[in-house]
Parts: sequence; C-alpha cells; structure tokens
Amino acid sequence: MKKNGSALVLALVTIVVLSALVMSFLFQIRLESELAGRYRFRMKAQSIARAGTEYARLLLVKSLRPGIEPQEEYGEAFFIRLQNLNRGLALTNHLHEMEEGFFTLSIQPESGRRNVNRLERADWEAMLESAGVPDRLHDALIDCFLDFTDGNDLTRLNGAESDDPFYVERGYEVKNAPLETLDELLLIKGFTRAIVHGGSLTEFWDMPEVTVRGIAPLLTVYGDGRININTASPEVLRTLPGITEAQIDRILEGRLGIDGLAGTELDGFRTPQEAVAFAGLPPETAERFTTGERRYLRITSIGEAGGVRSAVWTIFEQSGDNFITLFHREEELP
Repeated sequence: MKKNGSALVLALVTIVVLSALVMSFLFQIRLESELAGRYRFRMKAQSIARAGTEYARLLLVKSLRPGIEPQEEYGEAFFIRLQNLNRGLALTNHLHEMEEGFFTLSIQPESGRRNVNRLERADWEAMLESAGVPDRLHDALIDCFLDFTDGNDLTRLNGAESDDPFYVERGYEVKNAPLETLDELLLIKGFTRAIVHGGSLTEFWDMPEVTVRGIAPLLTVYGDGRININTASPEVLRTLPGITEAQIDRILEGRLGIDGLAGTELDGFRTPQEAVAFAGLPPETAERFTTGERRYLRITSIGEAGGVRSAVWTIFEQSGDNFITLFHREEELP
C-alpha cells in the first residue's frame, strides 16, 4: 500500500513537471511567434515609411511641372496642397494607404526654421526667451556658441575657447567653424540636452526646478537665414526680436488668403512685402523673410503595419528633378 502511494505521488509529480514543461514550451513558442510577427511588421512598417519618402520625391518633381490634371491622379483638393508647396506652404499629415499598411507624409520647407549659424545676438535672446531659458543664462550660452563657431581663439566675456576646462576635460577643441548638424550643439559648453531638446536644467546648470522647451525644433543648419513666412510655426516667429503676438496672429490669418480657408488656391502670401504689410511689421523687415523658397525640404514619413510604426526623417536639397540627401534618420516609434 505504501509502495502504491509512493508510486502515485511520483506519477502525479511527473505529470505536474511534464505539464509545466509543456506549458513552458508552448509559452516559448507563442513568445517567439509574437516576436517574429512583430519583427515582420516592423520590417513592413519600415519599408512603407521608406516608400513614403520616395513617393514624396515623386510629388515634389511633379509639383514643379505644369499641365498636370488634378482629377487624374491626386484629386483636386490634394493637388492644390501640392501646388501650394511652390509658395512655401507645408504639406502635412497626408495619409496614403497601401496594401499592407499606410504612411503619413509631411513635406516642409526647411526655411520655416532658423539657421543656427546665422542668428544674431538679438535673435538668440528672443529664441532662448521663447524656450523658457532663464535670462541669467543667455549671455553665457550665446558667448559659448559664438566662441565655438567664430573661427578665432579670442574668448568672449562669458564664453569658452579650447583651453576652457570644460573642453580640456572632455578631450576635444572648439570647432571654430559653422555647425553642420544640430547634434553639434550638444558639444558646446552650456548646451545641455535640456537646452537643446527640452527638459529640466539639472545637468551642468544645477537648476532642476527650471524646465525648458528646447531650441532644436526651431533650428536648422541649412538655408540663407531668411524665414519662410508661409510655413514658420508661431514658435519660430516668436524668435524674431520685437515681434508681437498680435502680429503673429495676423501672419497666421493672412496665410489662409482672402477666403479664410486652409487648403485652397488662395493660401499663402505671394511676397514677403505683402506679408509684412498685412502683419503690420516694419517694411525693412521684409528682407528677413521668403515665401516660395523650397531648395531645402524636410520630409517626414511614418509607416504603419499591424500596429507597428516606423518613421523616416530626411532633409533633401532639391534642384529640379535632382535630390541630394543631406540628413537621414530612421526610428521605430512606440
């Protein structure tokens, strides 16, 4: 009887162990299947996002060619938005469905941002203020940027050249040349990740109670420094010294044309002079703006398949049908 009981217990234990092994095996198979499925969808989403970038190139070439019948290929409403690119108006959030997913496309003239290499001190002051950076940090940040990029070894009052302990400890020298990418801002003394991308001023400045918005979304390293008044965001417009909120509101209103509706042939200012007069800005400020400039273009394509999203960011220099890739980044999105 005792032996039979022991055998029964052993059999039960064996069954439990085998069941656990089977369950573990099934769980492993399911997990690997889910991971493989997600990997497949990630690859599809990535391919769709890349297809969106190529689609954008095709649109940009066609938008410059006269005689396209809008009903044939795009539909009239989208065709108008495409043609509005020629007046410097951004094309945003265009949804294009594909067999295995879809992509969302935006095409924006890079001149809607400020060229960081062409900012004057007053521009820097306005930009840092609009990003919420405390006034007492402005002089140090501006002087350090100018010392990093100015081409000489003379140290400004609040600046830093290569012999500054900040650079000596990190083992590199100041560039003494214009920035080629915005990531280089992070190399400059005082330009922490929070200053550049937003966050708390804990690093370097030891001001954890202060949160700033970050200046990178307002900046570029491309273009002649003129601002595209047809596509610049309110945040970018606030970096103009002396501009008022009322004048910014007038600019945004004027972009809609006389019908006051977005997405029509009447959208956008035709000339900087027209925009300046409409907004009530001083006439001489017209030289700071452009309207139809689209040499440098930022294309954002977000592909989605099976609930997985992937993004491609590209900046092109366009000359007719030719495109030169200046910047490219790919990333899986949450």
